[in-house]
Amino acid sequence: MTPTQLAYLGILAVCTVASGFVSGSETALIGIPQERVHRLAERSRRGRAVRILRAEPDRMLSTLLVANNLVNVLAAAVATTLFIELVGEDWGPWVATGVVTAILLVFGEITPKTLAARYPEQYALVVAPTILRLSRVLSPVARVFAGITRGLLGLVGVRGEEETNPVTEDDIRALAELGERGGEIEEVEREIIDALFSLADRPIREVMTPRVDIVALTRPVTMDAVRQAVAETGHSRYPVVDEDLDTLVGMLYVKDLLRLADEPTPAEIDRLLRRPIELPESTTILSALQDIRRRRSAIAIVLDEHGGVEGLITAKDLLAELVGELQDEYDPGAPAIVPVDADAWVADGRLPVEELARVTATSIPDGPYATVAGLFMALAGRVPDPGDEVVVDRLRLVVLDMDRNRINRLRVERRRRGGTIGARPGRGAVW
Repeated sequence: MTPTQLAYLGILAVCTVASGFVSGSETALIGIPQERVHRLAERSRRGRAVRILRAEPDRMLSTLLVANNLVNVLAAAVATTLFIELVGEDWGPWVATGVVTAILLVFGEITPKTLAARYPEQYALVVAPTILRLSRVLSPVARVFAGITRGLLGLVGVRGEEETNPVTEDDIRALAELGERGGEIEEVEREIIDALFSLADRPIREVMTPRVDIVALTRPVTMDAVRQAVAETGHSRYPVVDEDLDTLVGMLYVKDLLRLADEPTPAEIDRLLRRPIELPESTTILSALQDIRRRRSAIAIVLDEHGGVEGLITAKDLLAELVGELQDEYDPGAPAIVPVDADAWVADGRLPVEELARVTATSIPDGPYATVAGLFMALAGRVPDPGDEVVVDRLRLVVLDMDRNRINRLRVERRRRGGTIGARPGRGAVW
């Protein structure tokens, strides 16, 4: 083989490497998500080069395509000349076409693009400075081709600016799951992200303290009544009413009483009452949390569609939906369900229906209730008496005891066969 032919082989090898470099660069630079581009730019100069290239995608693509076509055409021309000398004019062009096609496909396209698709960030950081310099060298040619491209796109009604698809909720959830699998984020962080999206859809009536469970103080309010309420409930804020919750006067903050030097009179306590925040029961949890934060409160009254008091919500209740139950040393603990035997339990009336379904491995239909007590009341259609029972799916729920109009505890029995949904009175109850 002559020195000239060896030179041709060297040029062909350089063109192949250059083609692979440019092809892989295109895949890597386009494949990095936009949010990662900003992160890379904050970390290093190479990352800033990536951001500069991505800021002008038309120019970047024109540069890469011009460079790639130049080296590919040069490779084809050199290979044709080489093989004409080696095998003659009749077969030389055909052999050159086959050899160059195979070499460029394997080493100039498939291999580098596969590598770049698998490691886009690492690949892009390596090639970005070189591609940026190349784009400046080829800028005149690239701008001409980019202008022609924009003109052609304009003829068919496509704008030349870069259009990005908005990131959806599903996209963020999927990224969080991938981050958890890859060890980038913790499980609790992924759960908080999932919970955050649900807060924008769920109404506060699902997490509020229902009307029957609200502990209120009746006017005239005395210090003895406040002390008794605090001793029994441990709450730090109480609604104050004239007769019932529909005659709400204001909210009493116990810490306001601590600022007084002497034992306050009922009239002095009245002057400490604060106007409560009132929210419709359809307000979403996220909106309620924002409203409470904006108005620098920690509690709000939930109103039904007729303007009556439906329940009460606190910032603690709302945050618990995001990060889990928050308890201090005065909290009585989460609503419990205690097993009696393999197919029977004693459940707190405040137990969420989702937890009941999970523990008993049964299916409970959706409805206007969030707790076991709410489920029972919805099926019974009235305030029950101890001993009353309802059946839902394979579960039989029996009221054990009441606290005024509130169901305190229930017995839950799982039956072998599914039954119809309905209610049955207990002994002494009026059907």
